[in-house]
Amino acid sequence: MGRFKTLPIKYKFLITIIFIIFIVIWTFVGFVVGRKSVPVTKEKIRIGSLINEDNFPQVADFPNPINGMLYTAQEANAWKDRLPLAVIIENHTDARPQTGLGQAEVVYEALAEGGITRFLAIFLSQDTELGPVRSNRAYFLDWVSEYSAGYAHVGGSPEAQQLVHTYNIKDLDQFYIGAPTYERSSARPSPHNVYTSTQKLRGVAAIKGFNGPVVIDSWQFSDSQARLENRPDKFNLNLGFLGTWGYDVSWIYQKSTNTYLRVNGGGNHIDTVGNKQLETKNIIVQIVKVNPDPSGHGRIRIDTVSTGKAILFKDGVAVLGTWKKNSRTSRTRFYDDKGQEMLINRGSIWVEVVPDSSPISY
Repeated sequence: MGRFKTLPIKYKFLITIIFIIFIVIWTFVGFVVGRKSVPVTKEKIRIGSLINEDNFPQVADFPNPINGMLYTAQEANAWKDRLPLAVIIENHTDARPQTGLGQAEVVYEALAEGGITRFLAIFLSQDTELGPVRSNRAYFLDWVSEYSAGYAHVGGSPEAQQLVHTYNIKDLDQFYIGAPTYERSSARPSPHNVYTSTQKLRGVAAIKGFNGPVVIDSWQFSDSQARLENRPDKFNLNLGFLGTWGYDVSWIYQKSTNTYLRVNGGGNHIDTVGNKQLETKNIIVQIVKVNPDPSGHGRIRIDTVSTGKAILFKDGVAVLGTWKKNSRTSRTRFYDDKGQEMLINRGSIWVEVVPDSSPISY
């Protein structure tokens, strides 16, 4: 270091330049060797059910128009142009456990004959196997019309079948389609053994010219749910319908998930898809007038285009109010006791259509 200080200025400058060049060359060689020896991988970050190639989070801000669930725009592309499907699924004790109810955006439960309830399940975003599929009744058409849905059923009462044509319903009746869209399972006795799937139904709908998307007059949804510490520890809802054995319903609140588990006829109500107990985020009890159908055969009429009392169950609490439907094609609306439209939690919804004479306790 001492000799360096005694050198002439021109030699000091030359040595400094050579040293700098040496450092630059070795830095470059180290970078190249490093790149060759270490493989470079592009990390992909999973956002929900999507792979985000650019490492930027995708915002879930595209709502399902039926149940308000939020999706990213890319996720919504899978279903946003679909035709909604409305499927009659039976609830006879010989029809349990059913298939596909847990994949529906909305399920309506209403009486058929003899105190036996029946389901109308609405599907848009999820694909699933479905069944057992059962027959059409006139009042179900008033709910089908709210979604302009393709309507899957196995025949029906004479009046209901005539109204399908009068109302110009997008009909997917098993009587006129048959196999392989609808198939009978040998594991169950007829008539509790007709099965189909959303994929098969949409395939036939497309052939018939029944296409989506359709405009759906959405309900109002809440952008927040009750915080865990504000939810009740226990809450049960019990519905009797007509009190027929095997058709009473209980919903058991789950604080941790803010959902309700379904019990039907005293037993956990299971969906064979995933072998899981049915659950929901929201239960709407719609109290209606039920009268005998003049055609006989034990059939009933439900006053759907009308108004009456309603109770919304969400977050482990009950919200009292009313319902109103102005016409067959208009949406049934639910209002709180101040006359404001009820805010429903985003997620699955069950509408329990209960006669005004039936017991309700919670």
